Amino acid sequence: MKKTTKSNLTSSRSKHRYFSETARKAIVLEIDEGLSKAEASRKYQVSQSSIYTWLRKYSKKYVATLKVRVEHESDSEKNKALKKELSEVYETLGRSQAENILLHKIVELASEHFEMDLKKNFENKHLPITTKSKQKK
Repeated sequence: MKKTTKSNLTSSRSKHRYFSETARKAIVLEIDEGLSKAEASRKYQVSQSSIYTWLRKYSKKYVATLKVRVEHESDSEKNKALKKELSEVYETLGRSQAENILLHKIVELASEHFEMDLKKNFENKHLPITTKSKQKK
């Protein structure tokens, strides 16, 4: 059994090859004249993805296939409705956060005005509000 060393592995790997533009055009011309893409790939030791890239770029006969995405109309309508609802929820959240900040500031200012911590003492003490008491007849 033959041992494989690191040097053997690197030499067996394909090396990066560069094809000039004229060489690419010549390969594309051969494909346009009837050579299959797989045969060209094997003949010139180049990947088929490179062949297709060159065909899109240089071929006058090659027409790339269209990728068709099929989506039911109801799905797209659902997506639009969900996006709209999400934007409304974010808008409401923003308003709620702004209102919360405002209310905290009001409590803070009222605490300073009444010289007491309303956050801690709100449940225990009542604000000094004057009320008219009912007179007994």
